Amino acid sequence: MTPSLSPRTALAALAVVATFALAGTLIGALPGAPPALAQQSGAGTAEDPVVATVDGEKVMLSDLHALHADLPEQVRNVPFERIYRPLLNQVIQTKLLAAKARAEGLDKTPKIARRLRTLTERMLHHSYLDAYIDKSVTEDRLAEAYKAFVASHRGEDEIKARHILVKTRKEAMAAIEALEKGGSFAKLASERSIGPSKAGGGDLGWFARGQMVKPFADAAFALDKGAFTDTPVQTQFGWHVILVEDRRRTAPPPFEAKRAELKRELGGKLMAAEVERLSKAAKIVRFGPDGKPLDDAAPARKEDGQEKKQ
Repeated sequence: MTPSLSPRTALAALAVVATFALAGTLIGALPGAPPALAQQSGAGTAEDPVVATVDGEKVMLSDLHALHADLPEQVRNVPFERIYRPLLNQVIQTKLLAAKARAEGLDKTPKIARRLRTLTERMLHHSYLDAYIDKSVTEDRLAEAYKAFVASHRGEDEIKARHILVKTRKEAMAAIEALEKGGSFAKLASERSIGPSKAGGGDLGWFARGQMVKPFADAAFALDKGAFTDTPVQTQFGWHVILVEDRRRTAPPPFEAKRAELKRELGGKLMAAEVERLSKAAKIVRFGPDGKPLDDAAPARKEDGQEKKQ
């Protein structure tokens, strides 16, 4: 269900991101600001029309969509059309205040300039990260990673089982005796079990060891296909008699189900290698809080009594 928000709530949420939008506008005014962050000019297109002008500066529909995407989730889930006007007003307000800030030279003050440079670097960092991963994590690399995953995937044991759940050990032993005389497990479960699976003849379907409480899982996974427990199994739910109908080992998930995870893993490894390469190529000098250089190359201090005598 789509959340219902009042205009006041929507405006309050818009105010949360107003500071960030203002900072982004100021970034475009910095000398040397990257083109992707600079103010866009030119006529709108059918896909991205001009939705307002502020002293001749165009506000594009894409500006509103960008602000909408940065909103808190509660507001972001509201259809764009419902908060179009608050979004438009917020972008206009941001441009007005940013223009006033620039006119008063706020973007040139050391404090603001430093904060804007930091924000710019963070945005560039994330932009480069995304671009590098998209470029480096090719389909061939993903296919190779999936192939390696499949080769190492051992799967997980699963069993298909039924059970009869009763309140006392005596009742469980009576059910076992009836089974040993040839009774139908499903029929006995329907008649005697107190568990929610009673209606289905005690059918629990397929499950892995970790999906059941330990005493139940240990007893069930120790059984061969077609066998049932010859002694009752006690858990916090009561006393169980368990029948294993089938066993299998899970197959690896398909490529598409693993794609996003493989891309994250590959991207992380490739980016770590890229950062290491860039670090080696750069001249980096580190300082401590006291302003003194940190000697990263210094050998680790030898512990007392551990140095070998020559």
